[in-house]
Amino acid sequence: MSLVLRTLFQSELLSIRHGVARPAPDDSKELECETADLVLLPIAGVLAKHDGPKQHVIANANHAIFLGTGQPYRITLPGDIGDEALVLDFSKEALMQILVDAAGVQQLYAPVLRPHSLLPPASVLSRELLWRHLHEPVIDTLAVQEISVSVLTASVQAACFERQQLDRARHTQTQRRRRQQVEAVKELISLYPQQEWTLDELARQVHASPFHLSRVFREEVGLPVHRYLIRTRLAAALRAMRASCHDLTQIAHACGFASHSHFTSSFRSVFGMTPSESRQRSMI
Repeated sequence: MSLVLRTLFQSELLSIRHGVARPAPDDSKELECETADLVLLPIAGVLAKHDGPKQHVIANANHAIFLGTGQPYRITLPGDIGDEALVLDFSKEALMQILVDAAGVQQLYAPVLRPHSLLPPASVLSRELLWRHLHEPVIDTLAVQEISVSVLTASVQAACFERQQLDRARHTQTQRRRRQQVEAVKELISLYPQQEWTLDELARQVHASPFHLSRVFREEVGLPVHRYLIRTRLAAALRAMRASCHDLTQIAHACGFASHSHFTSSFRSVFGMTPSESRQRSMI
């Protein structure tokens, strides 16, 4: 895997880097370790973070990934499509204060937190707003800092909630099996969000019954499968809206929506505004 990192913002509170990862023929299987607690916010593509043998999580532009100090991990790129992300590196003192306020913990890798979370819809929009601020001719430091703190707080609170949900789950072996099935479904959806998936087809892909998959996916992710698919399509649409001036109908069809009206209603239900309103706000 080739990785290019570029610093976009630097202050006493935090630094933000833009990372672009691409598949490489000589991809290493070696583990990595960070010297600081980092928050990874994917903005395009899909990645898999491996925390141990047969333990991995799939992340796309709807997720936040935590990289803890001294915690070994490995990143792979399913489907060889690569990944693009923002890397938030808060000062140790600021991070501790945010973690204490948000979840009552002092470290990003704490027993009560999952090392990843599904971002609330508002935080997905906030991440897009953060990206726009980072590319302004004159960066508004206060805005960048406030948005970054907001996204981190929401990510930690979501990870804490998910950990509580996991604590109610069944014994370890059963839990491992169902997590593998759920991550496999997340990977399929992340790689092929435009495909017209059915519950039957996804269940066949992971060797589960449709009823079982529907239940465990909701328990593990916090969303039904169809809503996760919609969220993934919307994340792709947000990036397309930012990267081009294409007609919204074209973007809707390219991202897997059956019609412009379906795209608009889905966008409004998740983000509280229409795609046109979102695009107009980005131009202000």
